[in-house]
Amino acid sequence: MAVTPNPRSTEPLWSVGGVTAAVTALLGVVTAFGLPLTEAQQAAVLGLAAVVAPLIVALVGRARVYAPATVERLIRDTAPGPDR
Repeated sequence: MAVTPNPRSTEPLWSVGGVTAAVTALLGVVTAFGLPLTEAQQAAVLGLAAVVAPLIVALVGRARVYAPATVERLIRDTAPGPDR
């Protein structure tokens, strides 16, 4: 599978992490201000968000961040050489 870096991508984990944190905070505020859930239900929903959010960040981040070895291989494979 060929992976092409996106030159306009800047700090994908920071933006995804910020969005995830905002969603988690919003969920906490909504439950605190009127969503009719018991304390156990609130804890379960927030616990689920705390587990799922890092997984989403990892998946999105992995799709946008490249290991040094991958970058070297992409540069080597796409650089014009004497035989190209």
